[in-house]
Amino acid sequence: MLRRDGVIFPFATFKGDDWRVSWPVNLSAVEIPLGLNDIPERWWGTPTPGQWRAHLVNGELIDLELRGPVTFRMWFCRNRLGLSTSYQSPLPLPPPLAEPFPKDGLAVSSNVPVERIDSVDPASPEWQALPTALQKDVDRLEDSVVSGVRINSGWRHPFTKEERRKQPIRLESWYRSPSGEPGWDVSYIEAVRAYPVRPEDKGCGLETFISGWIHHQNGVLKRSEDLRVKITYCDRVGPMYMLPMGRIRPRDRWYWIFQMSGWDAEWYEVVEVGREKARYVIEVPVGGRSGGCR
Repeated sequence: MLRRDGVIFPFATFKGDDWRVSWPVNLSAVEIPLGLNDIPERWWGTPTPGQWRAHLVNGELIDLELRGPVTFRMWFCRNRLGLSTSYQSPLPLPPPLAEPFPKDGLAVSSNVPVERIDSVDPASPEWQALPTALQKDVDRLEDSVVSGVRINSGWRHPFTKEERRKQPIRLESWYRSPSGEPGWDVSYIEAVRAYPVRPEDKGCGLETFISGWIHHQNGVLKRSEDLRVKITYCDRVGPMYMLPMGRIRPRDRWYWIFQMSGWDAEWYEVVEVGREKARYVIEVPVGGRSGGCR
């Protein structure tokens, strides 16, 4: 990940046909290298990389010069180890402890092309049609979660099943790319079903947050079994949001690379995407308010 302050965090390595986490995440028992030449080769996961390039979220490709190891702070956790670079963002820097700290792109140490992950236009007809196509699955998942919460805690949703069905599903984000097989697309969506605010809600009503993977064939929804729902309030404590950084094909499979972050945590992810599947191959927790510091 390339942070807006020019620091990169090498969170994943691809070698042979496998992904791994070789760069140290927890620094509690790590001696910080003084310079680039002091970094152990095993941390790179491959022979010491040469040229680095940044694929910015705006589509620009630039060369990066590494300058040396540097520690930076993530959330309420201990310091993390990154690498300072020659990158200077044209955008203003946020406060040092901004959460999550803005990312300007993806840094790679090879010539593997990084392709963009598209955002579907909210004004498009397909954006308008998707909530209807998803409604049965969302209804089923919401019922299951509401039932599970009632069994485990005794809490009952203040709106009946019939009343919940009447509330519209509103898309908030839709990221999409070809899956690698002709006619098939893979997408990650974020959506919400909001409920009327009751007096006891103190101005912040209940919501059902919907997120996950869906698959289309020739524009027709074919699979949505990887969706998840979470019962929350309008302050959205708990849900995580995707920041797509790009997709790559180092061998014969496509991978999405992205950040997941929310009010209380930040993760970096590598997911293999196929015709009807999305398989998580790397998940790196890099910060959190509680329970996420590792």
